[in-house]
Amino acid sequence: MDIKRDGKSRVVYGIKKSDKLDYFSEFKEYLDESISKYEFSCDYDVIANELPYFSTINYTEYAHCIILHPLQFELRVQQMLDAYNDDTEQKITYTDFFSELAHDNPNKYQKRNSINNTPKDNLVVLPGDNKLKERISLRKIINIKKNNKNNFIIKPHPFTNHSTIGELMDLFGENNVTKRDEDMYQYLLEAKTVHTSVLSESAIFAVSLDKKIEPIDLYRKTPEGSFYHINRFLFNSKHPKDWINRTFNSHKSGIICPLVDDNWKEKLDMYLEYINEVREYYKDKYVE
Repeated sequence: MDIKRDGKSRVVYGIKKSDKLDYFSEFKEYLDESISKYEFSCDYDVIANELPYFSTINYTEYAHCIILHPLQFELRVQQMLDAYNDDTEQKITYTDFFSELAHDNPNKYQKRNSINNTPKDNLVVLPGDNKLKERISLRKIINIKKNNKNNFIIKPHPFTNHSTIGELMDLFGENNVTKRDEDMYQYLLEAKTVHTSVLSESAIFAVSLDKKIEPIDLYRKTPEGSFYHINRFLFNSKHPKDWINRTFNSHKSGIICPLVDDNWKEKLDMYLEYINEVREYYKDKYVE
């Protein structure tokens, strides 16, 4: 599968992002140009719950794609349902793309280190400090330990402070918690079950590799998750790989992958037109 790369690298929190995301600058430039035709704007990597007649589209990276959705909890799920029910031709097998990428360093950030621990059948993938304690069920992780003894490994997010890692080691054992800068995907490739969340891209790589996935989220907080509108279907679908390929091929999903979508600009334009029609339907229906 051909992978296209262009544009400029970006740096976030002092950690340089992968060269595989070099297309982002060109995408952002085209998005700014295209969205100027509409009455809503775009913002990067944010979450909120506006009215259905929304003001803002969120865009951010997801598994080397870019996802777009309104800052409106119900509509971002609705667009995925519309995409699944769309009759778009399935030109691309996205699960093959994710599976191949999983074997070819899919890390979002550069300079991930080789693993120090022995991979286990159960991998627990955590979000960063800012979301860990308020979004993840500690009881669920304790149950994973109880049910699997020492046949599990916990991978902290790169943005996890040392005191939090120390707490995790105290709770779950020093040999069951990796260093924060290790390569999570080396553990994922060897795992049988990946315990992850609506905050993590690991879910789609695990599904594409035919791994079992289990949620570790606090259920009441899931709609606020960055990738809730995607990962909720991965956790709940009986055939998640089929769901991915059917949904991601539709422009209504708001999922753009310049690495494999030859027509990504057209797909983006079609999405903006679709979501604008959805927005117009709700005009004057709710006023606050």
